[in-house]
Amino acid sequence: MAHDNATKTKVRANYVRGMPLTSAAAACSISHSTARNWRRDDAASGDDWDTARNAQRMTKSGVEAMANEVLGELADQFLVTIDAVKKDKAMPAQQRAQILVQLMDGYNKAIAAASRAMPNANRLATAMDVSKFLTVFIAQHAPKMREPFIALLEQAGPEFVREFGNHA
Repeated sequence: MAHDNATKTKVRANYVRGMPLTSAAAACSISHSTARNWRRDDAASGDDWDTARNAQRMTKSGVEAMANEVLGELADQFLVTIDAVKKDKAMPAQQRAQILVQLMDGYNKAIAAASRAMPNANRLATAMDVSKFLTVFIAQHAPKMREPFIALLEQAGPEFVREFGNHA
């Protein structure tokens, strides 16, 4: 069964926003295999849905969420390590301090590594942040234009990936 481009655009938008591909497909009443084929075909033509999805995660709100998740994981590790250090009455103070410094160093390196690992996603994330800003600005200053602007942005999604996601 042939599907219109609007359906494909909706599946892509749902996936990029964070839905699993199976859920994005089901939300638009198409099969998972059709969605998987669209994602594969688009990637071959330069519109990598996964790059767009990663960039979405790295937008201002996405980076904050990721940083909070990393911070939460590291906080858990801090607590487990601090508990272990407290229980080891024979551990010298210098060794205790060194452990805490190493945990903080690990956190800083994790954040830096995420930025270096996906430079294209960082560039695309910036473009997406600008798009979000414009969406809010238009909603406040020209509310009648908001819906057409959002529809146009969804159609431009593949072009955003080609333009901002594939350059170093």
